[in-house]
Amino acid sequence: MAKATKPAATPGADLTDARVRELHARLLEAKRETKDAGAVSLEGLAKSLKATEAKLREQHKNRKIDFDVVIKDGKAILKPTVR
Repeated sequence: MAKATKPAATPGADLTDARVRELHARLLEAKRETKDAGAVSLEGLAKSLKATEAKLREQHKNRKIDFDVVIKDGKAILKPTVR
């Protein structure tokens, strides 16, 4: 299992290290439930989430960006939510 080596959150970002770790744990659990063998590292997930958050923040200024783990077509994925 991957370990966090250093904080990845940027100042003022809604996506904190604790939230990334929570999403990572929930994603791994959902992958086990769906018998999806794909491995996701914490660092890789954090990088992907930060990039997606930045892209969505450009499109939806002054809106809260969050993510949730969902099962789609039998696979566990992270779905962004703009509020």
